[in-house]
Amino acid sequence: MKEKSSVARERLSAFFDPATFVELGAFIRRPGNENETEGVVCGYGAVAGRLVFAFAQDESAMKGAVDGRHAEKIAKLYDKAVSVGAPVVGMLDSAGAVVFDGAAALSGYGVLLDTVAAASGVVPQLALVHGKCTGTMAAVASLFDFTVVTKGAALYVGGEGSAEEAYASGNAALLCENEAEAMLRLRTLLSYLPDDYAAAADLGSTGDDPNRAVSLSERVTAGEALAAVADKGSAQALFEGYAPEVQTGFATMGDLPVAYLAVDGKLTGGGIEKMTKMLRFADAFAIPLVTFLNCEGIDGAAAADLATAKALARLARAESECDTARVTAIVGAAVGAGFIFGGSKTLGADVVLALPAAEISAITATTAVAFLENDRITKELDRKTLEREWRQQNATALAAASVGEVDDIVDPTELRARMIAALYMLEGKNGRASRFC
Repeated sequence: MKEKSSVARERLSAFFDPATFVELGAFIRRPGNENETEGVVCGYGAVAGRLVFAFAQDESAMKGAVDGRHAEKIAKLYDKAVSVGAPVVGMLDSAGAVVFDGAAALSGYGVLLDTVAAASGVVPQLALVHGKCTGTMAAVASLFDFTVVTKGAALYVGGEGSAEEAYASGNAALLCENEAEAMLRLRTLLSYLPDDYAAAADLGSTGDDPNRAVSLSERVTAGEALAAVADKGSAQALFEGYAPEVQTGFATMGDLPVAYLAVDGKLTGGGIEKMTKMLRFADAFAIPLVTFLNCEGIDGAAAADLATAKALARLARAESECDTARVTAIVGAAVGAGFIFGGSKTLGADVVLALPAAEISAITATTAVAFLENDRITKELDRKTLEREWRQQNATALAAASVGEVDDIVDPTELRARMIAALYMLEGKNGRASRFC
């Protein structure tokens, strides 16, 4: 017997591989209303041939409103997903709680919050907000690992808030024009993620030679290094609308899925938050993390904000606790806090490489000359000359390597090959067979 068609079922069928969606709990009804199903559709199917569980709140049934049965259906779906080790995708579109259920409806929200939180770090969780996601459901959405929003959607706790605002504030990882694009981006994002914390993602071969020489100068931006070093066409950026000094996302390097950080300029509170989130996710699912560093420390406004100290403390704790493989390439500047928090060996990086012209220092040359050598400036000896001298004497990659903070100084053309060799060597760190040769 088949349940009637609905928008939610159509969305799930469109998301999964053709003819693979299997519904669970299709005929669950609210007590006393046997003519209307619960406002959520749950089930499983295949995405590019792999098992994925998903639920879609159904605006056409009770306007997707949450009650006890609604939450129970989702919780049971999660039980199955966790027990077999498979990702969960939630499609959120709800008018809120069934208010006349009173405390029972509120307990439904509690069940949802507890269910999603308990699965964090166990199986990957992706959310799609394509309609209303307000009040407590917005908090539920924020518990997912990554949230995708479509233009015209609403994501906020109280008052008003658009999808664009959610993207600009870092509450959404991706902003899509429409549902079709969002479905495609969700499927692509899933391809970089393992089934659960004990598994490894495998995207197959890209055909890109791990030893391919790259065209880079002796000192480049982190973004340029990422584009050159990653397997061609593999980088998938996340959170681009927020804290642009830090690029985050997934890519492959030598066919090995990695999470990446590319830091350019000075860190803000938002950038620090992005780094922490990606680091914790990579660590939870044993995904190698690569960092490309060109950072001159903390932004002035952020440095004056005491909240930045708390954000840095959270990042330091995440780095200290991280067990996944970590490889850092200093491709430009690594100054002050930028060096410490940007993937340093003292905070747990396994391998740190540097390009020959990298600037590694406690303070910038500009600041050093202004505070320490300002009295040396004459008509014959200008500020720029002193700054150049400072870099050559006190801020070289060789100086950092001489005290063990950099493992090797590499030719720019060899950066891809050397980083991939380090990643292959480190595969055994998480109990996996190394492909190093």
